[in-house]
Amino acid sequence: MIRKTEIGYYALLVVLLIGSLRFGQLMWQQQQSLSHLQKQAKQLKQKQSSVKTSHQKVKQVVAKSTITRASETSQQFFNLAYNWSSGADYKKRTKKIQQAQLATTPVLANDYLFPKVGGTADYIDNNGLKSSVVQVAYYPKTTNDNETSGVVGVAVNAKHDSDVGNGETRYYYFNMTYLANDNQISSLDYIGRLAINQSTDFNTFNPYE
Repeated sequence: MIRKTEIGYYALLVVLLIGSLRFGQLMWQQQQSLSHLQKQAKQLKQKQSSVKTSHQKVKQVVAKSTITRASETSQQFFNLAYNWSSGADYKKRTKKIQQAQLATTPVLANDYLFPKVGGTADYIDNNGLKSSVVQVAYYPKTTNDNETSGVVGVAVNAKHDSDVGNGETRYYYFNMTYLANDNQISSLDYIGRLAINQSTDFNTFNPYE
């Protein structure tokens, strides 16, 4: 009887030992699984952060590219709008800009740049007036993937045949919106000329002051 009791006791100990080992194994496996999941979560977070940073860099590059293209397009536009040496050149400005597809139809209807009132071409020929672009500078204000808006400054030298010296350089500025998809200026509004006390250096001029 005592022998059977001892056997039963030892059998119970073995069962408890095996159960304890099994429980320990399960806990270890659970800990390993948890550690693996935490590692995966950390890697996923790092990957998401990397993707976000990469996306931000791409957006910055795209925005910079949009601004660069807007600057180049405005340069081409105003070179055609303000460079002339005869009345015939003056009359061809809108046609040249249209052929180059630099601006939308509403921009070409801008009454300040392209006045409908006649007589200017005759004045140019009669007085030997020549106009040339000295510099064009674009100051972006808001920019996204496809559009940028800001102020464009244009320095223009005008000289009559009768003028002594190099003529007069005037500084104009316009509100401008540029669409990258069309590579065109979509709106252009004349603001005014620089005041005498404003800097005529486009590198230091701030139109938003």
